[in-house]
Amino acid sequence: MAAVSMTGKAGEKAQEEAIGNADASLQDVQAELDNLRRDIAALTQAITSLGGAKLQEAGARATEMGAEMAGASAAAYQSARESLASAEQDLETRIRNNPLQAIGIAAGIGFLAALLTRR
Repeated sequence: MAAVSMTGKAGEKAQEEAIGNADASLQDVQAELDNLRRDIAALTQAITSLGGAKLQEAGARATEMGAEMAGASAAAYQSARESLASAEQDLETRIRNNPLQAIGIAAGIGFLAALLTRR
């Protein structure tokens, strides 16, 4: 009977150690999970900050490009307007200097337009 009670006590002791080890392992796992949660939260915050900064940078670049495009468009419009005004003045000067030639050219263009629209 003494052997049985010793075996029983040794088994209980082994069982208690196993439970203690399981509790320690569970606590280790819980601590690791807590560390992972903190790391993920920090990483998420870093990515959010980086994304916000990149978004602001892209917005600033888009605004700058829009302003440049508006300036280029205004310059192209002004240049085209000046070219057309110059061409109009040149044409008017030629018509005033050679009125009969201008009438002949206009009549020829009208005749060609009439021929093309009949077909």
